[in-house]
Amino acid sequence: MENTVRRQARRTDEGSALIITLMVLAVVMALSATVAAVTIDNLGSSVKAQQAGSALNAADAGVAHAMTNLRTSGLGGLNKCPAGATAGICTDDPWGNKNAPRTATIPGIAGQTYQVWIEPIAKYPGSNPGVYRIHSTGMANGSAARAVDVDIQVTKASVPLGVVASKVSGGGDFSLTRESLFSTGCVYNRSKIKTVPGDIDAVYGIPTGVHSSQIISDAQGSSEFCPGVSKPIHTAAEPCGPIVKGIVLYPGDQDKLGGSLIGTPCESTQTNHKAYYEPLDIDGDNLKDVDGSFVKSQAVLQALYGFKKPPLSQVELESLRATAVAQGNLFTKASELTPGRSPKQRQAVMYFDLTTTDPGGTVVLNDIVGFGRPLSPSLSADDPNCTDKSLIIVIDGGNARMNAGLSLVASVFLTAADPHGQLTANGGASLIGTVYAETLNLSGTSNFAMDECFVSNLSTGLMSLTQTSYRELDR
Repeated sequence: MENTVRRQARRTDEGSALIITLMVLAVVMALSATVAAVTIDNLGSSVKAQQAGSALNAADAGVAHAMTNLRTSGLGGLNKCPAGATAGICTDDPWGNKNAPRTATIPGIAGQTYQVWIEPIAKYPGSNPGVYRIHSTGMANGSAARAVDVDIQVTKASVPLGVVASKVSGGGDFSLTRESLFSTGCVYNRSKIKTVPGDIDAVYGIPTGVHSSQIISDAQGSSEFCPGVSKPIHTAAEPCGPIVKGIVLYPGDQDKLGGSLIGTPCESTQTNHKAYYEPLDIDGDNLKDVDGSFVKSQAVLQALYGFKKPPLSQVELESLRATAVAQGNLFTKASELTPGRSPKQRQAVMYFDLTTTDPGGTVVLNDIVGFGRPLSPSLSADDPNCTDKSLIIVIDGGNARMNAGLSLVASVFLTAADPHGQLTANGGASLIGTVYAETLNLSGTSNFAMDECFVSNLSTGLMSLTQTSYRELDR
C-alpha cells in the first residue's frame, strides 16, 4: 500500500514538473517570438530609415546637379520661364519644366534616382538679388522618397559692369553706348570719348558717362596721376562741365574736381539718380565722399559702383582657369588663338596664361568667332534675338587688340599690371559687354556698348550664387 502511495506521489510530481516545464517553455517561446518580432520590426525600421536616407541623399544630388546647371548654363533660359501661379510650365528651358523634370539614376545598390526642376521666384537682374528655387525629389529602393526645396540667391560678384581702366586715352571717334567708363586714374581727351546726351547706362540707369577718381580733362596725356592738368571738364565754377549751345555735354561725369549739381543745368542728374549723385558719406568720416559730379577717391568710386581692383580674386581666377581647361579653351601663347579655336560652348570661358610662355603677347580678339551681334538695335531681355550665350575672356600677362570689323559680345579681363594689360581699340571695332584693363588706348571709330540682353545673360562666372534656405518638405 505504501509503495502504491509513493508511486502515485511520484507521478503527481512528474506531472507537475511537466506542466511547469511546458509553461516555462511557452513563456520562453512567447518571449522569443516577441524578441524576434521586435528585432524584425527594428530591422525593417532600420532598412526603411536607410532607404529614406538614401532617398534624401539622392534629392541632395539633384540639388547639386541643378546648382551646377545654374553655374554653367546661366539664367537666360530660366528668366524666360513663367513665375508665380504658372511656374513650372516652361518651354524655353528644360530645367524650368516641372512636368518633365530633369531625371538621373545614381549608380550603386541603393537604387537611387532623382527628379529636379528650377523655379524662378525673383528673376535677376530685374530683382537684385534674384531668387531661384530648386525642387528636388530623391528616391531609393522600395517606396522611399524624399523631397527638398532649396532657395538660391543670385547677385553680381564685385566685378565691373562697364569699361574700367587705370589709364585711359581717348582718340579718333571712340563711342560709349548705354555704358559708362570708370577709371582710377586720369582720363584724357574727353571730347574724343563720345557719349550722346540723353543716353542711359543699361546697368546703373544713369546718364552714360565717364567716372574717375582722379581728373577728367580734354588735354592730351598718358600718366595715371595728373596734378595741375590743363583743360579739366569740372571746375568749382562749372561742376556741370562744358555746355555748348545750351546742351550739357557730359551730364553724368564725375571726378575729384566736381561738385554739387543743385542749381546747375545738370540738377536733374542729381535729383533723378540720388543713389549715385546725392551727398553721401561712404567711409563714415562725416565728410561728403560723393556730391553730384564729385567723387572723393578710388575707394569711394569702387564702393559706389560695386567693383574692385583687381576685378578678380585669385580664387575667382583659378575657378575660371579650371573652367577654361575643362572646355579646352586654355591658351599659353597669344598666337594659339585662331578662328578655328573659338569656343564651341554657349557659356564659354577663354583663359590666356601668357605669364611665363608669352609675356607681353597681344591677343587679337578679331580671331574669336561666333560671339557677336550688331550694336543696334539694343536688345531687351525678352527679345527673341536675345540668346543665353556668354563669353568670358581672361588675359593674364599680356595685351589685347580690337581691329576694324570686330563684333564681339563678351566680358574681357586683362589682369596684368603696367606695362602689360593694355587694350587697344582700332578702326570700327565694336564690343557689347564689359572691359577691365590696365590701360585703354582708344582710337578710330570703335564702340563699347551695353544692353539689357547682355545684363540678363551675364555669365554665371561673374555672379555669386548663395544658398539661403534648405527645406525637407516631408520631414
